[in-house]
Amino acid sequence: MNRTFTITELATLGVPPDEPDDVEYSDHLLADEPVATLKYTGKRRCVFRAPDDGRTYAVEYEAELDTGDYEVGGGMPDNHGWYGGTVEAIEMEQREVTVTRWLPVEDTPAT
Repeated sequence: MNRTFTITELATLGVPPDEPDDVEYSDHLLADEPVATLKYTGKRRCVFRAPDDGRTYAVEYEAELDTGDYEVGGGMPDNHGWYGGTVEAIEMEQREVTVTRWLPVEDTPAT
């Protein structure tokens, strides 16, 4: 189920956070994770719990890249890349996911 939030409602909840580490200090924010790196910004996903209905939602937004001393691009987009006064959020749930990866061979053969 999707839900529409106003930019003001999201700002009240601290979405998006000023820094990804701010999730640790928030009652509403559950995760802030990278999605993609764009030319001048990074696309991120913020997962949060809405206090009025207790459900968990996620919104994607654009954030400034941490480029150190390098100068890049033309700055941040207005309203984190959100257009208009509202943002569409997707309802989320936490699930365990098994992932298969390629890893280096161990010294001892597998049995």
